[in-house]
Amino acid sequence: MERDFENLVYGNSLKELRKQNKLTQEDVARITGLEAKYISQIECGITKGTISTMLKFCEAYNVTPNEILHMFLKPTSSNMKLEKLLDNVSKMSKRDKEVIFSLAEILAKKNL
Repeated sequence: MERDFENLVYGNSLKELRKQNKLTQEDVARITGLEAKYISQIECGITKGTISTMLKFCEAYNVTPNEILHMFLKPTSSNMKLEKLLDNVSKMSKRDKEVIFSLAEILAKKNL
């Protein structure tokens, strides 16, 4: 299950918005009608979802699509660190990549 940088940055941006709004993934699931597991997959960079999904996030966080996309496109130090990390991970064996992504999922769930 290979994740690309864009998915991770987008997911991280949505996670930051959720935390700024002091919401859990379960809260967002109730507000949007999305499954909490699906929200987790988006925040972890497994998928980006659809435009319809993004609009649901916009309603939940009271932001415009432009604000989400601006966060997504804006280079931040955390995004640059993430890009460097992904570059290093891309050089690892498939087995090592799976271990890294499994650990990342465990840590992401811990910090919900």
